[in-house]
Amino acid sequence: MGNNILSKSGASRRRFLFALTGVVAAAPVYASAAGLLRGAGDIRRLRLYADRTGEMVDTIYWIDGDYIPEALAEIDHVMRDWRSGSVKQIDIRTINIMAATHAITDASEPYVLLSGYRTAKTNAMLRRYSR
Repeated sequence: MGNNILSKSGASRRRFLFALTGVVAAAPVYASAAGLLRGAGDIRRLRLYADRTGEMVDTIYWIDGDYIPEALAEIDHVMRDWRSGSVKQIDIRTINIMAATHAITDASEPYVLLSGYRTAKTNAMLRRYSR
């Protein structure tokens, strides 16, 4: 999982993110379409691998219109500032877009988390040690 697909293909990060914009733009359409399935076992799932900590989350966080607090807490924990251990509630819209994008692209591999929540202290430290 540590392989960098972008460096192997020669594609730039900017080009990749631009291409992904089209998929993300479809997320609201996907969310509306999913509403048609209410009552038929409609679920939202997120698969995420935290590269820095080696942690993995594969969880259903929403079923038939109800969020599952324990699953959201698990996602928040994996996306924490791993340097300080600080956990912050991740915006549910971000989680929904990630799950919708995963579903639309029919991806089987988890997202690889390179950076989640970071405290102001962590950001200041990173600014001191990077360009």
